[in-house]
Amino acid sequence: MRGKVFLFLALLGLAGCATNPVTGKVELDLLGEEQELLLGAQLAPALIQDALGPIDDPRLNKLVEEVGLKVAQVSHRPRLPYVFTPVNDPAVNAFALPGGKICITRGLLARLDSEDGLAAVLGHEVAHVTARHAVAAYNRQVLTSLFLASSAAVLEAKEVRGRELIWVGGLVAAQAILAKYSRDQERQSDALGLQYAVAAGYSPWGMVETQKVLLSLHRQQPTLVERLFASHPHSSERLLATQRLVEQLPADVVARTPRKEPFLEVTAPLRQVQPAWEAATEGRQLVQQGQPAKALHPLVRAKELAPQEGVIRTWLAVALWDTDQRGAAREEALVAVTLAPRVFFSRLVAAIFSLDRDPTMSLTQLEEAERLLSGTALVPFLQGRAHEQLHQRAQAVEAYREALRRDPQGEVGQAAAARLRALENL
Repeated sequence: MRGKVFLFLALLGLAGCATNPVTGKVELDLLGEEQELLLGAQLAPALIQDALGPIDDPRLNKLVEEVGLKVAQVSHRPRLPYVFTPVNDPAVNAFALPGGKICITRGLLARLDSEDGLAAVLGHEVAHVTARHAVAAYNRQVLTSLFLASSAAVLEAKEVRGRELIWVGGLVAAQAILAKYSRDQERQSDALGLQYAVAAGYSPWGMVETQKVLLSLHRQQPTLVERLFASHPHSSERLLATQRLVEQLPADVVARTPRKEPFLEVTAPLRQVQPAWEAATEGRQLVQQGQPAKALHPLVRAKELAPQEGVIRTWLAVALWDTDQRGAAREEALVAVTLAPRVFFSRLVAAIFSLDRDPTMSLTQLEEAERLLSGTALVPFLQGRAHEQLHQRAQAVEAYREALRRDPQGEVGQAAAARLRALENL
């Protein structure tokens, strides 16, 4: 044990230190800015797709990007390559990744009533980036992993800084990035977010009103905001603290009036389809609970309310499939990908439902799915299945080998290995 501790301390000696751009304090830095950017870029596609993909609305995307960049450019780290993405998740949430990849959900956007409120939310997320809160969580997870790892595993990480570090912490990276922030970190992000929004010219009351909305929602519909409160715990104390900060600002800043237009005009389509998303969410939950027949009613109603929402059509397709309405399910799934072409989940469902009847179409959907989110084992495994359907043995073997390479110990990888053995015995 003593040797292991010595090795752990030696590895810490290889790690770097950096000055926190917000506090000016020197802190342990296991990433460095280059690797911070790399980590955020690597995690962003999966987390965006986990939030049901980007919203396909050019005006909304432009507004969120413009407001986000205004806030980011007056922050402590203005030169980071910030990207602001509205995503389809109907839950009320927002999250930031290292390096400036920031997302806000349709569920939250539909409940804001001013550009100033949007600036407050994005400013808060920018603050998590500038103060390197997610990086601090990642550092803690990696240090724990290093300490608990066997000596042999630790020795394989020849240097702590850089790509080897990301490999060591890879299994916990995503969880660490979106881990629950501490109260001190949330208070700091509130204060910094307010500072950034005000410096960008917005009314400070945007943050106060947004916090009131979130607290009210949490009391009335806790499941709707459970993801937000898991990673960004709110409290009445935080609201009061923000109000006190606002009261300390110069009178001319306090007197700023929140700008509701053109924000309300641009976000109107989100509010118009909100009842459909609420019905669809009810249906989705019923499917997940193993009650697809019961789920059909709210999902059909959601489709009627918002027929152009591709993700809703995908959820309906899944319920139809699970109630043995395979033809109707396939039709819904294929319509869904025309309406939501940038949603991995919709592409994957369309590929699976097309596999037996039209393997060529399945391959087309899988190719698009891989473009949206590369690296998953399920995509090449399904490609192998489609190639088998088309009697393309060589292509099937290649696809199964890739699935096994991506997931050597997992369920999908083992299924790919079984198909490889079967093909070798033909």
